[in-house]
Amino acid sequence: MSRAFLEEHREIWRRKPVLQDVYSVWFEALLGRIPAGGLVVEIGAGPGFMAEHARRVRPDLRWIASDLIEAPWNDLAADGLRLPLRPGQVDTLVGLDLLHHLASPALFFAEAARVLRPGRSLRMIEPWVTGFSYPIYRFLHQEGCRTDLDPWRPFGVRHSAEKEAFEGDNAGPWRLVQTTSAERWQELGFAPPQVDLFNGFAYLFSLGFRRSSLLPRPLAPALLAVDRIAAPLSRQFGMRALLSWERR
Repeated sequence: MSRAFLEEHREIWRRKPVLQDVYSVWFEALLGRIPAGGLVVEIGAGPGFMAEHARRVRPDLRWIASDLIEAPWNDLAADGLRLPLRPGQVDTLVGLDLLHHLASPALFFAEAARVLRPGRSLRMIEPWVTGFSYPIYRFLHQEGCRTDLDPWRPFGVRHSAEKEAFEGDNAGPWRLVQTTSAERWQELGFAPPQVDLFNGFAYLFSLGFRRSSLLPRPLAPALLAVDRIAAPLSRQFGMRALLSWERR
């Protein structure tokens, strides 16, 4: 992944406001339970969209947007596995579409446990596997979706530098939650995660970060309303999850 790639995504974001409408639902869900006035560090901020939204709607938070690639719209260029932060300095760690790209999630959780204050949380928005989403992620998405992968070594390498930066597997977070015991989470310093599922019909019709879209912006509120109304069916139709781990 390069700075040019991030700039391309920023351009699409500006030219495609319906994408902002779709993502704002996930941003709001992630921000909703963050305590007021705390220090929030975003890992893998990339194009900087979530930080812009958070600073607009939650000015009470001290938000640091970090990414491995240096960019003027982010605050910190740092490896998420080796953060230049003191132990227990952070109130909340957040990430969007980060976990399913990590070569060694255990190293990430160890670093998250180090910098988080006890009782505070790690909150991430990630892809999620359901009967509806699996064929989409498996056959229509540029990333993989292997439901039999080892979630702690999803790419067969130990360090992210040994794989393509944007290589990901959408089944990774789902496998991690489904196969990891409470004892293993406790060893890593966390309580087992809370999972909140979201439907993604509006996201599908927006075509994501493709330049085109099948969702005219005036129709976006209606399709987002369908996502909300169909929330009780998210175990069958969900495409995204908000995963929340509390630091022990």
